[in-house]
Amino acid sequence: MQTPNVDFCCPGSRQGAPYLARMNASYHTGELRLNRAGLIAAVIFPLICTLARAADVPQGRAEPPPTLHAAVESAYARHPQQQALVARAREAEALELHAGSLIADNPAVGGLYKTDQIGSGDGFREWEAGIYLPLWKPGQRIAAKRVAQSTENSLRQERRALRLAVAGEVRERIWEAVLMENNRSLAEKEWHTADALARDVRRRVELGDLATNDLLLARDDVLTKHAAYLRARMELETARQRYASYTGLPRLPREHSETCTQMTEVPDDHPLLAEALTRVHRAQAQMTVIRLRDGGAPEIFLGGNGERGHSEEDFNSRIAVSLTLPIGIGAHTAPALAAAAREHAEALADYEGRKRELALQRVQATMALESADAELSLATEQNRVTRENLRLARVAFQAGETDLVGLLRAQGLAFAAERRQKELRIVRQRASARCNQADGRLP
Repeated sequence: MQTPNVDFCCPGSRQGAPYLARMNASYHTGELRLNRAGLIAAVIFPLICTLARAADVPQGRAEPPPTLHAAVESAYARHPQQQALVARAREAEALELHAGSLIADNPAVGGLYKTDQIGSGDGFREWEAGIYLPLWKPGQRIAAKRVAQSTENSLRQERRALRLAVAGEVRERIWEAVLMENNRSLAEKEWHTADALARDVRRRVELGDLATNDLLLARDDVLTKHAAYLRARMELETARQRYASYTGLPRLPREHSETCTQMTEVPDDHPLLAEALTRVHRAQAQMTVIRLRDGGAPEIFLGGNGERGHSEEDFNSRIAVSLTLPIGIGAHTAPALAAAAREHAEALADYEGRKRELALQRVQATMALESADAELSLATEQNRVTRENLRLARVAFQAGETDLVGLLRAQGLAFAAERRQKELRIVRQRASARCNQADGRLP
């Protein structure tokens, strides 16, 4: 019997060939007979196809870096203060429900029954039953609606203020990571430069151009730069972890630079100012509600009663309606009114304090931005000078006109100037972000 030849290619493989299996086998009495090799191929064929398709599936692309706005929204959504905002939202809903009620308080059911069974025993009976409905005082329901509305406004401004605070924290953590990345990159560059110089010094020592002390000095510089690189890498990882733990995102935004537009003064709709102002309005509305609550609520009674003089008489039934008007003397609501007045004063003081603090923060952010611009201009010129000095020092070292100590000094000055220039560029961009933060701008 001829051995069958089995050739196959899996569907979806890189070769792009369609699924095909060809068998050349001998037929005997109209039946296809496969030898042992054919049976093994038929068994492992599905497994091979599965592995081939798995190998051909392109690896999932990494998620693109988030935007600055997405990073802020992610941190805002996972902020612990969200639980308090949910509770405040329920409070606002409860106040709205109370203000929309037709009665001022919970109704009550009452009843009265009189009998002379223990006394004369003539069969005297009297009963009375009904419901007591507390009524709103004039203006009290409107005041309650104002409290509910001011609570809703306060909640809305609290959300804005929390989002701004989260944006400020995200901005700071991003720029901290950017600074650490800059430090790591420069530390790695300095390490590699020192290592290249050490290899050159070793070569010249072997040729007899330099002393062994120069090689030791160069190796010491390499070790120092290597240790600095390791520290910078650890600090970068720490900064990234702080960002990831706050935002829940593993990657930094690709575009995080901001442009600051100078403003003459703190805007009135600044989230922190608006939040403080809504608290003032809420305290005012609460004072009005307490003032109108003095003495309690008027109460109307709706019910009926019946009575009989002795057991031979029938009951006389009547409908009963009564109105109770409270008399307020102010002593019982004075503590609550005083507490509301205190809250109003504290809210007003907080508003004024925030206004001054925001004005100061804005001035400081503007000054920091101007200072960073001026320092960056000087650092750029200093970097140019030190780089030229390093170039001349390298030429002199190769020519044997200066020693290794002089070259290392020039190299250290050039590295410091480059580091300062790049740091100031980042500091300048961070100052723009802080300027927007002081003005209450969200990414």
